[in-house]
Amino acid sequence: MPEISAAVGPGATNAPADVRIIQDLLIRHSRWLNGVPAPQASGQFDQATAAAIVGFQADGAALARPDGRVDPRGFTLSRLNLSAIIGPQHRIFHNLCWGHFGDTLTAADYAAAATRLSCEAAAIRAVAETEARDEAWDSMGRPIILFERHKFRRWTNGRFDRTHSDISHPDWGGYGRSSAQYGRLRRAAMLDEAAALKSASWGLFQILGENHVAAGHGTVEALVTAMMNSQADHLAAFVAFVSADANLTRAIRDKDWTSFARRYNGPQYARNDYDGKMRRAYERLSAPVR
Repeated sequence: MPEISAAVGPGATNAPADVRIIQDLLIRHSRWLNGVPAPQASGQFDQATAAAIVGFQADGAALARPDGRVDPRGFTLSRLNLSAIIGPQHRIFHNLCWGHFGDTLTAADYAAAATRLSCEAAAIRAVAETEARDEAWDSMGRPIILFERHKFRRWTNGRFDRTHSDISHPDWGGYGRSSAQYGRLRRAAMLDEAAALKSASWGLFQILGENHVAAGHGTVEALVTAMMNSQADHLAAFVAFVSADANLTRAIRDKDWTSFARRYNGPQYARNDYDGKMRRAYERLSAPVR
């Protein structure tokens, strides 16, 4: 494993032998330079090398704030020293857009799901409205997601807390804009794809990937594939997930929104008023039409 004696980057020591090592490694990983050309292996630190380091940090190292510097025993060097970087494999990362024209859930779909759960259709619709505002897809046709940094930390044993604190953190939150979620997911997937997929909540009912078995799928990859297909798959996963938990099933049957939100959304449910939002949505959706 190549080592460098001192830092390489703007204002760093940039010993020619060290620079040559970094240039060779950048050439090895030229696929992961964020579209920047690989530098020449000259041993001289130049603008091409500086740009390639930043590009690699942004893509191959999945850093939120590339600084263009490679330090001995630093994270960027550890990534450069990998023999190969495979990158995210699931097609959620490679198919840029899907059309879902005419893909809607009908009253009959909700009624059938309600029969399976022995609850009211309006109760299920209230969950969908609260979790995703009845929007199953983003502007590119991908399933709506929310990336949970505290879940990624759990699934990776905190090993990225120091280098990637925005996507690996002991506390929930730090979500950013809805439009930023897939970027966060992809960066996490560069580090650990299975952990990343398990750490996002998916689709109309925002089911966490880590709950894929309860949602009817043997692997998280299978759940994500289903989430890409149709809202009917989103609804089927929700029915399976609720059916697998007797307390959740009882809560949605009884319209006990506090108990439902506590188990469905976690111990911080009250901070986002999930129970109140579901209750108000149910009351509106179940009101007689006048």
